[in-house]
Amino acid sequence: MNWKKPTLVGLWSLVALAWLAVVGIYFTDPSKALWVGTVACAAIISEVAVWTTAAILGLSVIESRKRIWARIRAPFGDR
Repeated sequence: MNWKKPTLVGLWSLVALAWLAVVGIYFTDPSKALWVGTVACAAIISEVAVWTTAAILGLSVIESRKRIWARIRAPFGDR
């Protein structure tokens, strides 16, 4: 479980940097192609981050469910 938090922090830091790059490019009076490319890359990075976060947190939900069911079934186990 140690790998989840650093992974998410790194991933969302990348998203923040991508959108800061969009803001930085905006103030340099970019060409339309550069502007569209920068925004598209930031949007794709954000989308990947959302789905990766869902996948990582989804795994922890599955692990939690297993622990809950194990506790519920414990009294009815091997006798």
